[in-house]
Amino acid sequence: MRLWPIDRVLVRPLGSTLHMPFHISHGSVETLENVLIVLRDAEGRSAVGEAAPFPVLTGDTQQTVLPACQQLADALVGLHPAAAMMRLHDELWNDFAKTPTARAGVELALWDLYARQLGVSLSSLWGRAARLDAETDITLPRLSADEVLPFYRHFSSHRFPFVKVKVGGGALSEDLDRVMALVRCAGPSVRLSLDGNQGLCEQSAATLCDELSKWNVTPLFFEQPLPYDDIAGMARLSQRLRIPICADESVKTIFDAMTVMERRAAQMVNLKFMKSGVRESLLIAELARRTQTELMIGGMVESEIAMTASLHAVCGTGLISVCDLDTPFFLRDRFTVDSPYHRSSAKLVLPLGTGLGLSMRDELLG
Repeated sequence: MRLWPIDRVLVRPLGSTLHMPFHISHGSVETLENVLIVLRDAEGRSAVGEAAPFPVLTGDTQQTVLPACQQLADALVGLHPAAAMMRLHDELWNDFAKTPTARAGVELALWDLYARQLGVSLSSLWGRAARLDAETDITLPRLSADEVLPFYRHFSSHRFPFVKVKVGGGALSEDLDRVMALVRCAGPSVRLSLDGNQGLCEQSAATLCDELSKWNVTPLFFEQPLPYDDIAGMARLSQRLRIPICADESVKTIFDAMTVMERRAAQMVNLKFMKSGVRESLLIAELARRTQTELMIGGMVESEIAMTASLHAVCGTGLISVCDLDTPFFLRDRFTVDSPYHRSSAKLVLPLGTGLGLSMRDELLG
């Protein structure tokens, strides 16, 4: 088996408008402003990755990620993908700490190229669970109660198994109104979770759950209600609430995961390639398996490119029980000829073929 060196690279902006603004407790995204990374090997194969900055969460922007991706990709030309991944992690990773999504995007492109050269899918590289599909939730952003009905009408035909409701960053009454507006639209049996994106304190998180219980609403879990570094508060809240706490922003590295698990600050962990990278996410997943910690997987505002990579992780590892892989449904544009997101369904079917299994639109490979 021969691995071929990277021969050329292309780094370009990737943009789209959204059907509706993606509001969270710490900010908002109204347009997709990501970066596409294309790697070509000496035999003419093309592989792709996507960097998806979300400034209020990742600290980088399209303007900072573009040159970072170019520098990283240029530094890997002439190396075959396995050697390039070693250099990326051993020599370059820490130098680009301020642009974490650039590192993740280039790493995704390397994995895609590596799998294509081996003639296998990413899911088969990341495990052999033989799972071919998964269901994703849909995220209800921090919309006003009056905006919930149009949101529900737009997405109800997709048949999502549950709705993740963004809370925090405003008045508690607004969060309650948003959740109850969803209940009125979808009916009392609607399944939902809460996501605070670090926007609450211990008392407000507990009060929100108490108030919802008065309406017989019990969320499936509460994702990152407190600031990322308030591990003690998360541990207390985990003991106080009757629903699981899911750590997101608190866990970027395997060492973060160890801390959260040792201090019993959460019963679940949310993996994201854009905050941790692929290798680190897979290490966290293995730790979760050993400690019997439930896993979900999500992302920033990503297109079908990066989100399909996360789907491969779900299907390959067999360790991830909750999928939050919905942001491509918010985009007005598709960047691929076909993908798990072209069918407007919560059921995401793993694409056939090598690597990501995606075929890009020709004009993007230019």
